[in-house]
Amino acid sequence: MLEVMIKAGHAIKKGDEMTIDYMNGVNSKFLERYGFSSPTNPWELINFSSPAKIHMDSLLSVFNIAGLHDELYHNSALPSVATNFVDGAVVAAARALPTWSDGDVPAIPSVERKSAQVLQEECRQMLDSFSTTIQQDQQILDSDVHISKTREIAIKYRLHRKLLLQKIIDSLEIYQDRILF
Repeated sequence: MLEVMIKAGHAIKKGDEMTIDYMNGVNSKFLERYGFSSPTNPWELINFSSPAKIHMDSLLSVFNIAGLHDELYHNSALPSVATNFVDGAVVAAARALPTWSDGDVPAIPSVERKSAQVLQEECRQMLDSFSTTIQQDQQILDSDVHISKTREIAIKYRLHRKLLLQKIIDSLEIYQDRILF
């Protein structure tokens, strides 16, 4: 059993709810330092090699995401069809996707859709490069077969990368359907 000591600025009673802020960091850093990763980490990064870019303000408006690049947040007060869809992974997608923004110059819908499709295809290729699928990883984790804690953590990390890629693909699909022009 792992015991963790936290030095708090004030007394914490046994049973009190507490939130630990790991600050901004990618899952590989969390895995290395703390032994876990998160499927909805808003700071996770994916490196794209394609020159395709999408219009930042258009993407943010589709998902009611606001703020500057390092301070993006979901504005849940605004109504949205995709409200339940938006989580930390969508915010991570907004940070990770190659974007452009040029003052008041609006994006051209057909060009945006084409760029989104190119980026989706790149995500699909990244998913296909893994030796297992999302479902296979989930089956391994859900099975009764004993696996070492190290292997379990590695599979979870791999699964979380795949889930982020799938979330980006789904986000780009919604973006193409709801581009606001």
